[in-house]
Amino acid sequence: MSFSEKEEICNNAFREGSPFWHLYTDGTKMQNIFCSDKEFDEGMNMLAASACRVMHVQILTFELMTNHIHLILSGSKDACMELFMDYKNRIAKLFRKYGKVIDWSLFSANILAIENLKRLRNEIAYCNRNAFVANPQYTPFSYPWGGGCEYFGHRMISNSYYDTMTVRDMRTIMHSRDVSAFDKLKFRNGVVSISSFCNIELGMSMFQNARNYFYTISKNIEAFADIACRIRDSVCLIDEEIFSVAVKISSDMYGVNKLSLLAPDQKINLAKELRYKYFGSIQQLRRILRLNADVLNEVFPSTK
Repeated sequence: MSFSEKEEICNNAFREGSPFWHLYTDGTKMQNIFCSDKEFDEGMNMLAASACRVMHVQILTFELMTNHIHLILSGSKDACMELFMDYKNRIAKLFRKYGKVIDWSLFSANILAIENLKRLRNEIAYCNRNAFVANPQYTPFSYPWGGGCEYFGHRMISNSYYDTMTVRDMRTIMHSRDVSAFDKLKFRNGVVSISSFCNIELGMSMFQNARNYFYTISKNIEAFADIACRIRDSVCLIDEEIFSVAVKISSDMYGVNKLSLLAPDQKINLAKELRYKYFGSIQQLRRILRLNADVLNEVFPSTK
């Protein structure tokens, strides 16, 4: 099968599954929500509950972060927002039960339409990279509270792997007396299986194959910077990616391949490019360009 034929199959999957959305919350405004593995597990179980209750939405992938979430969804805009509100109400009720005080008024959703296949691929990859960018303990394939660990992993798990659930067990885990909508869910040690509430197959159908997915998730630096700009995210690239971009810009602008050989004013200009176009953090700029923190605070005063 030719490249164009494979691409047409993906485009057909996109057309059939449309509309698609990137729903996200703003972590810069929200205090930390999930502060332990147990709270992340509970957060994922409640997302599964909402996915089962709001039946006209498909979750292609998601990422639960300490103070925000990302969801890549298929369905009407209204249904997607209904899913978020159901999730917000469930998680708020649960954490109040535990005595955890959170200002849930700040936990509000933004939602952006995904208009074409290329953008959907990039949005899926961006979502699946989110924890990897924020935490060096993880890769896009190992984070346990997001859909990325299910993408092209080919993990063959028999049904015997999952817990056998009584109605009482299900009520305890899902914090709900009515568990009739949860019969499709599978669990292990009290944690829901991602593939039992996410349509991973639909998400993967947007890529020609595993190689196409891996290329998208590891090579699209410009696209990730563009998404970060659209959703006003603070960091979207890891140090190694920022360093690679810095070297290329330095070579193109100044003919210098070693960042340590740049003049001070050249480093400042490069810092501005990395900060405003690629959302490099102040800490990344300090580490990569070896600029003094006082200098960076003077150049970027709003970051003090």
